[in-house]
Amino acid sequence: MKILVITPRIPFPPFRGDKLRIYNIIKILSIKNEVKVVSFIKDPNELTSMEDYKKEGINIEVVNLSKLRSMINLIRSFILSEPLQVSYYYSKKMHQKIFEMTSKEEFDVIYFHIFTTAQYHKAVSNSTTLKVIDLTDATSLYLTRYMEFLKNPLKKLYFDYERRKIINYEKIIQKFDTVFVCSPVDRDYLLKRGVHNNIQLFINGINNEIYKYESSKPEKFRIIFTGNMPYFPNKDAVIYFAKEIFPLILNKIPKAIFYIVGQDPSDEILALQSENIIVTGFVSDMKREYILSEVNVAPVRFGAGTPNKITEALALGIPTVATSLTISGFSDEIKKFILTADTPEMFADKVITIFNDETIRTEYMKEASDAVGKLLNWKNLVGTIDNYLINRIGIKRKQ
Repeated sequence: MKILVITPRIPFPPFRGDKLRIYNIIKILSIKNEVKVVSFIKDPNELTSMEDYKKEGINIEVVNLSKLRSMINLIRSFILSEPLQVSYYYSKKMHQKIFEMTSKEEFDVIYFHIFTTAQYHKAVSNSTTLKVIDLTDATSLYLTRYMEFLKNPLKKLYFDYERRKIINYEKIIQKFDTVFVCSPVDRDYLLKRGVHNNIQLFINGINNEIYKYESSKPEKFRIIFTGNMPYFPNKDAVIYFAKEIFPLILNKIPKAIFYIVGQDPSDEILALQSENIIVTGFVSDMKREYILSEVNVAPVRFGAGTPNKITEALALGIPTVATSLTISGFSDEIKKFILTADTPEMFADKVITIFNDETIRTEYMKEASDAVGKLLNWKNLVGTIDNYLINRIGIKRKQ
């Protein structure tokens, strides 16, 4: 197959979140197919990332979108009633680039990554080309959950306004042949709303070559939370754990240390630092941070999808405590290996249970690692999607 991937950010380096997802998808699809990527570039420093990407054999072209241009674009949001996130990525140059690429070459599949790229579906010159969009998460569902935790009335008013615009805008996915989401919760939510009748589950995977079980001795009483810190659910989870759960743990385990690991922590997160709370910021070796930790925590209270912070930890055999919402997108085969808690008291008790029972890590988590390696292997997951796309191309051409 010849595949063109359209993504709003260069997926390199593939550290967290949506970058990690699309990076693995592109890399594995490229093994059997001819894949080209077109992406925005917002900073000249990103050219280095582009070159690193090309070294891995990925053909990538870029369209410049300065921060100033994006800020000016936001005015469109109020004029056209578009979601801010969509207007931010509006570009005539990108539209022209996609039109030129699809006019010169006959692609079998155009793979749109994240709903902000949906606006470029009109730029595809060939109407018979299979168009798929990987939403990853249902953005309107995420904002609906987020609003339940907002207390500031002005913020609540603003995000409700954006949420309603996104709910209306999500109808654009009807322009695509297939929609991918990474969680059955997101799929069922969108199906219930009737926005598309072909929404396929494409769950997040794990790189088995990097994240695999290792017998190791962690630092005693070390707790870790990982994630991209500007992401609202992560920021809320960190503050919630530090202020409402961690003090309960310290009452019984005074030597416990909470490590907050992830890029771009806000001033509010940095202010949490103390003798028992360490904010690392960006780290180049996330695997090491997991292995050094006795417990991985995911006290996420809103959001969507299947978090990498859980799959990575489980693959390495790190005991994990999470809220029920955090793990709602996982299958029962994976859920059974995660300790769940939805109140500060229950959460603290589960963490302390792991501290006091080393067999959870040395015995139970080996089984968890094997299950994750089998069920959430990126190569297998993308291979299934590869076959699906081939089948859909045949159906599309017969129509």
